[in-house]
Amino acid sequence: MPIKVRCKECSTVLTVSDKAAGRVVKCRECSAPVKVPSGGASAGAGSKSGRTGTQRTGRKLARSGRPAASGNPENLFGGLNLDEAADKRRRVCPNCTTPVGIDDVECPKCGVNIETGILSERERLRRARKGPPPEEFYGKIWKNSWRFLQKHWGYAVRTGVIWGFTATMAICSAFTLNWYLQARTIELRDSAEGNIEIQRTAVIITIQEPTDEATYDGKRYTKGNVPGGILILPPPHVGAWLSPPTYFWVSMLSVFILGFGGWAWTLAIKIVEVTLAGEKKIKRFQTDLFGSMALGFRSVVWPLVLLYPFLWIPVVVQLATGSQVATAILWVVIFLLPILLFLPAALVHMTQRYTFRAWLLNWMARDTLKTLAPSLYVGMLLFFLVLIIPCAIGGITAAQWGQVSRFYTQSIENPALNGMFGYNPEDFLSTGSFVFYRFPFLFVVSFAACFLLFGILAFPAIFMMRVYGLYGLYFRPDLSLVNEQVELEPAGFGPRFLAYLVDSILLTVLALVAFVAAILIGGLVGFLYGMSAQVAMFVRFGINAIIMLVLWGLYFASWESGQNRATLGKSALGLLVLNDDDTPITLKQGFGRALSALVTALTLYIGFVICYFRKDHRAMHDLMTKTKVVWRGEDDRQ
Repeated sequence: MPIKVRCKECSTVLTVSDKAAGRVVKCRECSAPVKVPSGGASAGAGSKSGRTGTQRTGRKLARSGRPAASGNPENLFGGLNLDEAADKRRRVCPNCTTPVGIDDVECPKCGVNIETGILSERERLRRARKGPPPEEFYGKIWKNSWRFLQKHWGYAVRTGVIWGFTATMAICSAFTLNWYLQARTIELRDSAEGNIEIQRTAVIITIQEPTDEATYDGKRYTKGNVPGGILILPPPHVGAWLSPPTYFWVSMLSVFILGFGGWAWTLAIKIVEVTLAGEKKIKRFQTDLFGSMALGFRSVVWPLVLLYPFLWIPVVVQLATGSQVATAILWVVIFLLPILLFLPAALVHMTQRYTFRAWLLNWMARDTLKTLAPSLYVGMLLFFLVLIIPCAIGGITAAQWGQVSRFYTQSIENPALNGMFGYNPEDFLSTGSFVFYRFPFLFVVSFAACFLLFGILAFPAIFMMRVYGLYGLYFRPDLSLVNEQVELEPAGFGPRFLAYLVDSILLTVLALVAFVAAILIGGLVGFLYGMSAQVAMFVRFGINAIIMLVLWGLYFASWESGQNRATLGKSALGLLVLNDDDTPITLKQGFGRALSALVTALTLYIGFVICYFRKDHRAMHDLMTKTKVVWRGEDDRQ
């Protein structure tokens, strides 16, 4: 009959077969080992039945004078005592029956104490973590990651191709931009005719008499279009940056840089997801270069957002010392420090439903301190396996840019082009020589160098991505991951701050639109009313401020009162704006909230910071308009 026994860990009553008497079973609720009594009252009717069978066998032996089973000619081993025939020199685990050594106290497979049959404290803590033991991380990442790389060498080749192509196009875009800026600066200087003074900080055009004339950049200036008699324009080297071709090549350079980092970011998150899911191989993952470029924004912005409170340091150093070298070093440190120290935990956060903690320094510092040793270990592996060669090349090139540029031009480009096409180095600013000779040659040289370099680095990069996944697998219980939020729960300071940073990017775009509109409208007003240059400048400034505030107000009011009930930044993080009674705000309330936010900003953002200290996480403009920022429900996020 069945035997009932109670689990000591969770007090669950288990009903097991009488065949399990004297053995250890696993609790169906908490998976803890439970020892089943071998006899007595706890065995119930099953024990009584067992004793009856023994008594009958004994009586049969007494009558026949020989073992009962020997009467059966087919049972050749009926009289054999199996307990005496067992090999006493071998021990097995009472839980999983795994052979163990004579000196073993715990089973190496399941962690059960061999004498008591109870789970050891070390094994109990390991199972409570719901993951593999952290101490095994250092020993297993090398073999596991190497096997993963062997199975996914095709992704390494693909990564090398993408990195080589994007790096080549980035170099060519930067080279073209540099060539255009040089040619455009010389062109602007040579175009100056008449009463024009070119200074380092400005170009001053003076028209005092009606007969005075001047020409600059192909435009003729007279008393009619210079009402104040003096016109101040940007210097040639600044004016070159304000040309449409410059905007184009800066955009191209940005796109390819984002493509480089975006592919690495996308693939790393995918490999971490696969590792956390316990899968051994990536399935159905298509290469989307343009989608990776969009995600590349994260790879560039994430380090800057994470260390946002410290971005003022390089600016202060530049203003105080004027040292471009010191400023550049600080920017490199600000960019590389998060990658070397916080990236393992951040990538694990990026695979979760809510990713905002990966962007907040306090949470990343907290998670990294909990896993300081493995985080430093992984950062060291990344530096020596992947980053050391690109950092060395980039550092030498930046420090010795003049010598590197002269070496390439004089020792590689000029002799090669002269030998193949009879190229004259004095025509380096010529558009024809650049398009037909210099640019194609640079593309071929960059293509060969980048594909060789990044084709080699792609293999240790895939290796490191698997290491990041194993870091998340072994240390996931130590990370403050967020996969769910209480619906309509007030959002804290961190998520709201990140939403503001995202919205700030859009606000910057709107500010540029306002700036362009102010230049056009201000120029028209100045021309119609004959204003001086100084007055026209103040008019443009006022028009710019008005247009910018109107656009910002429309953005916040229309989005927070619309169907989405949140700006793009808030929506991306799963937030929405509601009234105190959980109803959506109206457009009129949206404008009032935007105006209140402007008042909050005028307090040097102290009115916003107070939401960090309040239990309801409300800022000053929330209190002024009786609104709140809360978490969106899961159904609304889908």
